[in-house]
Amino acid sequence: MCGIVSLVYKNEEKNMGHEAAELLKRLEYRGYDSTGASFIDKDRNIVLVKRVGAPSKVCKELNIAGYSGQRFIGQVRWATYGAVTDINSQPHHVRCKVELVGAHNGNISNTDSLRDELGVRGHKIVSENDGEIIVHLVEDHYAANKAAPADPLAAMKRAYAASGLKDEVEDGVLLMIDAIRKAEAEAEGSYAAAVADPQLEGVFAMKSGSSLYAGIGSDACGAFVAVSSDLSSILTKTRLLIPLAEGEGLWYSHERYLVFSLKGEARFSAPKPRRSRLNVKDTALDPRWQYYMEQEIHSAAANMDELARYYFDEPAEAALGAIFEKASDTVKELIERVSELSSLTDDKALAAGIRAIAGSNELRALDAKIKDESAAKAALSSRSAYRSDEAPLLSELARLAPDTASDLALIDLAMIWRKRRSVRRYLRELADRMRECRKSGGAVYLLASGTSYHAALTASYFFGGLAGMPVYPCNPGQFRSSYMGCLSDADLVLAISQSGETKDLVDILQEIAVERPAIKRAALVNNENSRIPQELSDFYLPILCGPEIAVAATKSFINQLVILYILAASFTLSEAVLLSKVRAISTLITDTLRTASASIEAAARGLYLKPSIQLIGTGLIGLAREGALKIREVVLNHAEGYDAAEFKHGPNTILGKNTVFSLLDIEKAVGAALTAASALSSSEASPEALGRAFLKERPQLMDGLFSDYPLVFVCPPDERDIRVTISQIHTHKIRGASIMLFAEKNADLDLAVRGVPANNPGYRAQYVELPAAGDRFLFVFSAAAALQYLAFRMSALKMENLNELGIAEHGVHPDTPKNVSKSITVD
Repeated sequence: MCGIVSLVYKNEEKNMGHEAAELLKRLEYRGYDSTGASFIDKDRNIVLVKRVGAPSKVCKELNIAGYSGQRFIGQVRWATYGAVTDINSQPHHVRCKVELVGAHNGNISNTDSLRDELGVRGHKIVSENDGEIIVHLVEDHYAANKAAPADPLAAMKRAYAASGLKDEVEDGVLLMIDAIRKAEAEAEGSYAAAVADPQLEGVFAMKSGSSLYAGIGSDACGAFVAVSSDLSSILTKTRLLIPLAEGEGLWYSHERYLVFSLKGEARFSAPKPRRSRLNVKDTALDPRWQYYMEQEIHSAAANMDELARYYFDEPAEAALGAIFEKASDTVKELIERVSELSSLTDDKALAAGIRAIAGSNELRALDAKIKDESAAKAALSSRSAYRSDEAPLLSELARLAPDTASDLALIDLAMIWRKRRSVRRYLRELADRMRECRKSGGAVYLLASGTSYHAALTASYFFGGLAGMPVYPCNPGQFRSSYMGCLSDADLVLAISQSGETKDLVDILQEIAVERPAIKRAALVNNENSRIPQELSDFYLPILCGPEIAVAATKSFINQLVILYILAASFTLSEAVLLSKVRAISTLITDTLRTASASIEAAARGLYLKPSIQLIGTGLIGLAREGALKIREVVLNHAEGYDAAEFKHGPNTILGKNTVFSLLDIEKAVGAALTAASALSSSEASPEALGRAFLKERPQLMDGLFSDYPLVFVCPPDERDIRVTISQIHTHKIRGASIMLFAEKNADLDLAVRGVPANNPGYRAQYVELPAAGDRFLFVFSAAAALQYLAFRMSALKMENLNELGIAEHGVHPDTPKNVSKSITVD
């Protein structure tokens, strides 16, 4: 995935290195194979430092905080093109024809052919990295433009004049923009990039298929513009965001910016900045927790309040909602006027703006209607905190104009009402389209990747059991190979994605839109402003779990499951009953983490050093696979998830004696030990040969390497599933399995788990008792939280163990494990 970040001040600042290091560390979840920082000083000199390793390590090793600068471009790398080496680290400093420095995030898919072509044009490519290719491409076209500026400059000036912008723009800036557009035309792939010419004011950024955010503000060093692949890193500096759409570039100095098109007709704009709906506190680590993964697991229960707020009617606000409905046009206009205030940067202007709205005839009339209705008045007067998407803006307005507090409370309620109306309308529309789809012989496809795919698998358990409706969960590869060629216009596709940017998913949705435009496309996403909901779906439902920082998805998975449960259960349950179920889910998650933590800790201590684990879900294949994925992601142990009935058809061969530990590794280890101890010191044989000879003479030593294979069962409170699980436990533990069971309290299950096989006196077992849900569908949520916490504790324990042993670069970390990234935006 990678991540880029850039910061520009007016003057060279001693504190620039500190700011750069903090920004890079905020991006660690996006890449930790290598870290780099480039600084441009007041004398227009480039200083570049980079090295293999995560930002938390490299920033300290290279003393990045100690550098000064006026401009900064940095990058964290998740390696795709090129090995993990210092030379493949970014940024890249090129000077074949002109001097530039730059970095990228994403993939340039035609890197190989471009490398050859750039070589012909006189460029020396020193790395295997595709980021260097995009910098050289820009360099090539920029050098050509500088050598013959007349035509490109004239074209850019005509386009700039046509935009209606009046501020003067340096010729060199326009020539660089033209060069970037020409480089974009040659580069294939999805990426975001930043480049700078030290002799030219500012930095240039490109958003071409990968996320990129820009913000403007001021701090102790003065005015600045910051650009980053990650929104949370921008929010640490400012909440004023510069609107930047897909396919657009940005030139920025410390206080000025210019947006331009990357493709097609050249267009320029300078849109007003807008305040983000998020605060940095929304992405901060609470002092109660040591890791984001732990925090996000524990926050899942509280997120049910947000789902209840938008997916269900609030009876106490019914009278208020009726008034809003009758005045819906006025409400829409007032909300838009308040939202427009987010572009104001001056406190006095903000205060004046909200006071003007508060005193408007429209709001005063609406307020009067509410005060004439006792129930509506009670709902308004009981408001104690802002809870809408614009809560940060409303809080700031309340601070600047405290006399408008009651009016801001009314606006907050109106914003919630309007979004709730939209969410509930789309929820009903999705349910109706699913009914129509089934009636007309179509198929409902749940399309997702990674954790979201496991949510889709689990959703089929909900739809089959609660709605009596088949759905087809698919990852993009499976969908393309098995279903893409047999779609019908009666089908329905529901795309599920936390980021809304998952590349494989984006590609599929784009193909469906072109080849089968009649097929309805809906989405379930957390990032509501991303490509999938905004560009590739007919409508979407929000996941509403807030920003998720840890790489491993936890709270977003829970919210996805809850929304899919709401959708499935809405076919058979009344809204009142369904809301009570959602409230029960919140309680179940809280009780699970409170009452089962000790037994989960014991299970984690028994598992974290096991090289391989199988999770077996009785009827819960999606949950078993997700539990296994969490272990693989953050513990880096081999883990697989199977259905209980399927495990005995081949996978069970791993029970008993197996060679998961690798005989070759053991031979090397024993041979090395013998060599170190000077045993057989006169022999010239290799360590492997020495080890094999030693073990052949002492076969009994191998017995100590074998141990029972760990099976983790997940059993819902269903009579048939309990019977199957008991049978499977007995079948497998006599064949060399240790058993760990996640289930509600059940005497028969307890006996099955505790019973020691006669042929295995060393048998180990652990029963993780989950709180009673009284419902096999609600059990999914307590089990999901328990499995997430198991993976978290295993990761923390293994990381501590490996750190204590002094093993470098082991990659185990609850928040930022190696080789994976938060949202995969590359092929």
